[in-house]
Amino acid sequence: MIFRKTLSGLFATVALGIMVSTSASAQSFPSQPVTLIVPTPPGGTADIVGRLIGPKLSQLWQQPVIVENRPGAGSLLGSQFVARAAPDGHTLLVSYNELATLAALNKNARLDPVKDFTRVAKVGSLPVVILGRADLPAKDMAELLDTLRKSPDKFTYSSNGFGSILSLYAEMFKQEANVKVRHIPYRGSLEASGGVLSGEVDMMVQFGSGNVASYVTSGRAKAYAVAGPERVARFPNVPTTREVGLPNLQLQAWYGVFAPAGMAPALVRKINEDVAKALQMPDVKERLANVGMQVDIGTAESFDGFFIDEHRRWTKLIKDAGIEAN
Repeated sequence: MIFRKTLSGLFATVALGIMVSTSASAQSFPSQPVTLIVPTPPGGTADIVGRLIGPKLSQLWQQPVIVENRPGAGSLLGSQFVARAAPDGHTLLVSYNELATLAALNKNARLDPVKDFTRVAKVGSLPVVILGRADLPAKDMAELLDTLRKSPDKFTYSSNGFGSILSLYAEMFKQEANVKVRHIPYRGSLEASGGVLSGEVDMMVQFGSGNVASYVTSGRAKAYAVAGPERVARFPNVPTTREVGLPNLQLQAWYGVFAPAGMAPALVRKINEDVAKALQMPDVKERLANVGMQVDIGTAESFDGFFIDEHRRWTKLIKDAGIEAN
């Protein structure tokens, strides 16, 4: 009996010590410069997010926050770098949808998107829009679907490469709409959009950014539907996929902050709260609004559940369709 009491007391002391230690590590963070890895080249949306919140976190933490681009193999190399870092908060990752698809697309990725990362904070999302070339005869989604179904594989869609997130969006559209459209891959998303604007391809499923909104308002492209639950301010006259009879086609281009697996919960909460503070600063909100991003500040727990659902969803699509990255 005495032994059991002693043992239980020992466990309680150890548990209390761990709690105090993790709390203290969160309070003393950061103890050195923080590196914010962006796994894509400069200029993309993930890079914009990193360079917006980096200086704000530096102000809050009173330590330099260095934004470092580590592109390669899509976003794989930068992601691997962060996954192998110490989970002490001094190496973080700003990434997007592609992180959830890396392992399914790359058989030799040596990366588990769920097990190798701590989900820290969702930053926000861009709407996803189904676009067509300006002279495409179909005037609305009903006519577009009818046209595509009557002429399987006659029409084309563009993306920024096999296995890219834009190609996966299109695969999801084809699956939900029960249509067959030929894939024309380009080297990047801007080039893929250019294919639609020039009429080289018929359509694409693209992020609803400020550039894409300008294509639509200027009449250089048609927007047939927004793949989300609600209409968006940039495309007020464009119906949702639910309204046009594709209720299961729900897509968003999301961005978030990640850390290596095994980070202490207290430290996760601290970084999550500080990222939220950075996102609420007026100049950050204004810049993200100009990009077309809807800021989505939530808990690390909610982001964790969201990411796991995304990973499961896209892994199934990739395996069912037999898709591999370039």
